[in-house]
Amino acid sequence: MSGKVSLDERRRLVAESLQVGNPGNNARDLAGQGDPRTESQIELSVDEIRPYENNPRRAANAKFDDIKESIRTSGLRSPLTVTRRPGESHFIVEAGGNTRLLALRQLWAETRDPRFRKLAVLFRPWRSESHVLTAHLIENEQRGEMTFWDKACGIVALKSRLEAEQGRTLTLRPLEDALHALGLSVNTATLGLHLFATERLRTLGEAVADLSGLDIKTIQPRLNALKRYAQARTSSTEDELYAQVFEPVFRRIAQLYPHTGTFSVVATCEACEVALAHHLGEPVESLRLALRSKGDREPQVNPSAPVVGSSADGDGTEADELLTRARRFADAVGIAGVVHPEPQAAAGLRIATLADGDAEDPARHRAWYLLAALLGELESSAAPSNAAAPAFLQWLVDPDDPSATAFWELLDCARRSAGLRRQPGAASDAPSASEAA
Repeated sequence: MSGKVSLDERRRLVAESLQVGNPGNNARDLAGQGDPRTESQIELSVDEIRPYENNPRRAANAKFDDIKESIRTSGLRSPLTVTRRPGESHFIVEAGGNTRLLALRQLWAETRDPRFRKLAVLFRPWRSESHVLTAHLIENEQRGEMTFWDKACGIVALKSRLEAEQGRTLTLRPLEDALHALGLSVNTATLGLHLFATERLRTLGEAVADLSGLDIKTIQPRLNALKRYAQARTSSTEDELYAQVFEPVFRRIAQLYPHTGTFSVVATCEACEVALAHHLGEPVESLRLALRSKGDREPQVNPSAPVVGSSADGDGTEADELLTRARRFADAVGIAGVVHPEPQAAAGLRIATLADGDAEDPARHRAWYLLAALLGELESSAAPSNAAAPAFLQWLVDPDDPSATAFWELLDCARRSAGLRRQPGAASDAPSASEAA
């Protein structure tokens, strides 16, 4: 009997074993263990999904309220695409959809409606950090929802991700190739602007919402010219020059921007010139003249510069520039040969009368009239009914009138804005003088 178990004892042991509960399901605590290995549709709770924290588009979606209301009334029309990093318990939005996820979360919190809690989503297996960032860049780019600054920061962040993953530094050409392979079409020139902006203009980029690629194209060569000028006179490094001279200018502009809401790249460049001249202990006019003589600085319309005929013209430099630009304008509109040097004239220039054929052309006559009025050569008999135009032009070029200076900055902003709004290949509402000619 000692080696045998009775029938009653065996029955008792079987009964006890049947009372043991099912083993606990710990698979849910093992992040990623149960994820599908291929792209699949799965069901998740809205609480299990988090927004992608490195989304390059930082500004709130202006259409958020409309998107939320659409989901409230019609539900989610297209499923979110999600993925999950290895070792994490939560999912993240993989390619766009942060705005829709936020709207769903708010609707679930506000209504407790089950249709906002359980979601059918498209799951994609984890590939890499660079893949997810690229997917968001492409999605935002296709929707036209990114500013220049957001895209620049996104591209530079992607560069860092790729370098970490590949274990090498990417110069512009290899970076361009890598981005093309990922589906991002960005050329080396634009990449250079992105890198310069994020490295040297971060204070402006973080503050000025409408900073554009055109602004960067304008400011980069100007600052490079100032850097070369400063390094020819001092032993300052580029980092020291930006920290001591340019960065204080950028901070002042950034502090003013929330109050004004306007940004002028021309005024920014001129403020940097003034700051560098002060740093070097020399007149800003000398600095600007030196840059022009070296060809380092494309002459700009400068409301603060002395007008022709002032004491600053003693060496003839301003008069020569005025003659060159007046002739360039005349050539562009088809009235070449009407501008001549005349030392006795108020502006040092004389405007010849238009030939009969040119005088009958409205565009050419308008251009001639503006040029003559600007230089003080307009005779009363030639003036049209709007005799206020000469006075307006004289006010506009008065360097001592702060309202004229402000208007120049407004014109610069308006022209840049109009250029950005114009669609590629679209004709302007009004032909230019050269087209009309």
